[in-house]
Amino acid sequence: MQITYLGHSCFVLQSAGHKLVIDPYEGGAFEGFNLRIEDYPQAISGVEGVAITHHHADHDYVKPFSGAKIFDGVKSIGKAPMELIPGFALSSYRTDHGPGRGECSAISISVEGKRFVHLGDTSSLPPETAAKVKDADYLMIPVGGYFTMGPEEAAELAKTLNPKFVVPMHYAIKGKSSLVPHTLDDFLKASAGLNVLIINLGGSKTV
Repeated sequence: MQITYLGHSCFVLQSAGHKLVIDPYEGGAFEGFNLRIEDYPQAISGVEGVAITHHHADHDYVKPFSGAKIFDGVKSIGKAPMELIPGFALSSYRTDHGPGRGECSAISISVEGKRFVHLGDTSSLPPETAAKVKDADYLMIPVGGYFTMGPEEAAELAKTLNPKFVVPMHYAIKGKSSLVPHTLDDFLKASAGLNVLIINLGGSKTV
């Protein structure tokens, strides 16, 4: 299967011809946010399912995905896992976005015998959620700070969650996003002991 990174917290997972996009963003929704999901037409073409960790414009832009099935992470907290599209089973757990920032979820995706956990805009993780998302194959974790954990906090959390691979996201990208203060390099300096999977903007990895 393939995982593609479209910047910020947005990924496309593709398996057996089916595509799921996670946390698609609205380009230009905020000052300093110059990413446009429409700049990646090949990646988003044919998406059948959309998973949303929370309802902010840089995470829940569904306009390009007319007809796709939607998984609302916040509304699905505590519910049984569901097969959103063929081969993709999703469930969600409560996470903390920080004071005054509204509800947020962590989403677990099981596909091809692998478990992906996407932490959305986590600033801290409740212990009961940490227990449920441990030992994932791939942990997508925000590392940019301000709205979420910063590099050091993210690295420490990743070590306690013990995934096979850590996939950093939600970091500053020169010329594309200055919403958050820290870059990928800041996280890499703090990531000793972790297996970090780096996916460049617009790039894909076969996993």
